[in-house]
Order: sequence, then structure tokens, then C-alpha cells
Amino acid sequence: MSTATLTRKPSPRPRTVSREPQPRRPAGPLRRVLAAAVVVSLLGGAAVLVGLRLHGASAIEDARASAVDAGRRYATSIATYDFRDSAANLNGVVATSTEKFAAEYRESSTQLMQLITQYQATSQGTVLDAAATEVTADRAVVLAFVDQTIRNTNLKEPRVDRSRMRLVLLRSGDEWRLDEITLL
Repeated sequence: MSTATLTRKPSPRPRTVSREPQPRRPAGPLRRVLAAAVVVSLLGGAAVLVGLRLHGASAIEDARASAVDAGRRYATSIATYDFRDSAANLNGVVATSTEKFAAEYRESSTQLMQLITQYQATSQGTVLDAAATEVTADRAVVLAFVDQTIRNTNLKEPRVDRSRMRLVLLRSGDEWRLDEITLL
């Protein structure tokens, strides 16, 4: 008789039996409560985000509206003068300007005020339209379309000059201040 030996090949992975207890999964009702809490937290976070964005957009729209309003007033003020009280016109512009622009305007207006007085000139500025092209919380650029009805001793009839102005405004507290003006 032949004797056969059976040999077993070792398994490539040793079998081990873990004796450590496995963590238990939460029961069905607890799982639903946790899922609901996660959903509520996500929805609450999304609502806060949307609210902040809407508030930021609203603040920019408020800044835009107030900048356009200020730009209209300042463009009218710059385009309006009267030889009988040219100092009042100058002071009105300076009062709504940044220190930098006020100094520039005083300097550049000295000769102009002399001509206004000499020729008994008056001008009535009318803003036809204005819009903000750039707006942040503290800076705005306003474009204004202005007609000036000018009268002086050299003119037989009033003349209408059409001006296009680019006004740069800077926020100072609750007000916009004129910082730069460019005739386009």
C-alpha cells in the first residue's frame, strides 16, 4: 500500500480573527435625526451666505444711487455761475470737494472768475442724464451730460453749450466728495 501524504499549501493571506468589538452604527431613528441636523445646518449656512450677498449688493446699489445724486448736484454746481456772486459759486464747489480738488479748483478758477465778472457772464447748468460707471463703498465715477445756458456781454442771444463730465467722487463719512472732474 502506498502512503500518500497530503500537504496543504499555505494561504496567501493569513486568516486572523479580530476579537476587538466593532463600532455600532446608530440606530435608524438616530441616523435620521443626524441627517436632518446636517441638512438644516447646510440650509442655514446657505441662507446666511445669500443674505450677506444680498446685503452687499444692496449696499452697492445704495452707494450707486447716492453717488449719482451727488454727481448730478456737483455737475450742476460746476456748470452754474453768476457774475454778481462768483465767490458763492466757487465756495459752493469747494465746500463739496476733497481738499486736493478744492485747492486745484481755487487755483484754476481765479482767472475764470475775473472773466466772468468782466463779461457779466451767467450760466445755468442742467444735467440731462447721469450714471455711475464704477462704484465701490468709498469711490464712484459718474458720467454727466450737462447743458449750460450761457449769457454774457459778448453774446446777443443765450448760447447752449453741451458738456460731458466725468466726476470722480470719494466717500467721506456719509457724503460723497468731488475729487476729480474731466470734461470729455
